Amino acid sequence: MALRLGGWILRLLLVAVVVSLSACDKASPAPSLSPAPQVSLASPSPTAVPTDRDSAVQAADRAYRGMWDAYLRVLTDPDPANPELARYAAGEALKALSNGVREVKDQGLKGEGKFVLSPQVTEVTPASAPNKIAIRDCLNDSEAHIVRASPGPKYSDKPGGLRLCLATVQRQSDGSWKVTSFGLREVGTCT
Repeated sequence: MALRLGGWILRLLLVAVVVSLSACDKASPAPSLSPAPQVSLASPSPTAVPTDRDSAVQAADRAYRGMWDAYLRVLTDPDPANPELARYAAGEALKALSNGVREVKDQGLKGEGKFVLSPQVTEVTPASAPNKIAIRDCLNDSEAHIVRASPGPKYSDKPGGLRLCLATVQRQSDGSWKVTSFGLREVGTCT
């Protein structure tokens, strides 16, 4: 029986929301999601010369997209220790993904399908030699499903849909870029 990954992803990754929200200093104003500068993730024109900023934005985009692709691939044969997750995620993001995979496996389930991503860069820090990039995405998980991997009781889940995802991607000491935190909101939080 095919089931929606939508509700699962919300429950499994709730820790990511809690972590990202608790990381905010209570004395600091809440981050604004309104008109933030947008950086194009489109390929540069043939005559454009990539800058450190351009390279950083492209690397962050690859890490963000790679993280979600890896998560879905790992869910097809759930193994929370699969090194593919650590290729694109670190810190709290890696912990949230691994915990989500572990919960799916422990319940005799597995994932299938895909996410439709539309990430936009909202902040590049520092501007001249970036090492941290903020991403805002309206992630669509309506084409991802959970199915029973082994005999067991019926499982029902809420349908997926469009969810706001705020992520931080950071350059690591080895020069790679990885998602270090993300907050995934419930269905209907973006359009």
